[in-house]
Amino acid sequence: MHPILPFYAALSLFALLGFRLEQREARTYLWVAGWGAMAVVLTAAVFRDITGDTWRYNLAFQQLATQGFAETWAAVDNNWLFELLMWGLAQFGTHPLWFILPITLFCIGMMRHSLRQILTPTDTAIAIFLYSVYPFFIFYVSSGIKQAIAMALLMQGYVLLFRKRYFSAFVWLGLAPLFHTGAVLVYPFLLLHHLIWRSGIGYRRALAISVTLLLLSTALSVTGVNQSLMAPVQVYADFADNYAIYFMDAAEVGYRAGFRPDFTVFSFLPLAAAWWLRPAGRGLSAEVSGWWLNLYTLLACLYQLFAFAPFADRFAGFGWYLTPAILVIMLADAGILRPRKIVILTFALLNIAILQFYTGNNLSVAL
Repeated sequence: MHPILPFYAALSLFALLGFRLEQREARTYLWVAGWGAMAVVLTAAVFRDITGDTWRYNLAFQQLATQGFAETWAAVDNNWLFELLMWGLAQFGTHPLWFILPITLFCIGMMRHSLRQILTPTDTAIAIFLYSVYPFFIFYVSSGIKQAIAMALLMQGYVLLFRKRYFSAFVWLGLAPLFHTGAVLVYPFLLLHHLIWRSGIGYRRALAISVTLLLLSTALSVTGVNQSLMAPVQVYADFADNYAIYFMDAAEVGYRAGFRPDFTVFSFLPLAAAWWLRPAGRGLSAEVSGWWLNLYTLLACLYQLFAFAPFADRFAGFGWYLTPAILVIMLADAGILRPRKIVILTFALLNIAILQFYTGNNLSVAL
């Protein structure tokens, strides 16, 4: 049994008290359960064993603590804002908590800030509850911290684009690659989303285009043509040693690369959820659910295009981390409580299993 499972299970089951969303008291229970569950998991993330990517970040952190600003600036790579952030945090102390804790708080704070701009407090609590053991959020916050910061910035940029605050959106979206250069991979899909999601083209037609591109990307992955297609990207990787690993033979690093039916099915889950919610309540609006679903569908192409690469799930993460948010956005858009209740009931139990058998594997708490 995972050390935090009893605490998480108690809070997860406490969410069942929030089942009657019509009652204000029940919504309070749900808020406590959602944020309590997230607090338990993030506490484990902060005080986990220093292994894997975190171990490598810690080595760099210790080195930065011995350097002056000029030396650090002269040695920065493409992720220069991340390097400067780590250098700044190292000036306060060299214990790993000096970078783990602030970055964890920043990521969850940004997620909450972004969600609250488009969701009610109750729906935000439901989203936080779903995210509390969602591996493609927790894994990055607990280990892949550069990508976690970039994802948090991208999420805020997406929200501002959705709200048509374009200048602010471009600022947030522009900051993301300065923490993790892999974030530039979302730009072509984001541009395409912005170009086709217009009433003049037709929202149904735009979504059909995006789904067709996802199916085409999947076909490229199945046939293996994606590796040849992505060859120009490898030219850049040859100049950036830290990205060359994604073009190595996956067998050398013990990763199962290539087309994966399980990952593919997972990529299509938001589309399946939209089909389930489509006839519910007032239906799903193109302006809200459609906008987010179209964005996700295009971003999901990333995994299929890079499925040949070792650690291809890191490419997939740029789309997959949006899944809980999009599910809750669609629940809110449908405008009725019954689907929300089904989600609460389902994940109150499912999250316990996810923590024990999957997400918890990356949260080995140092006891």
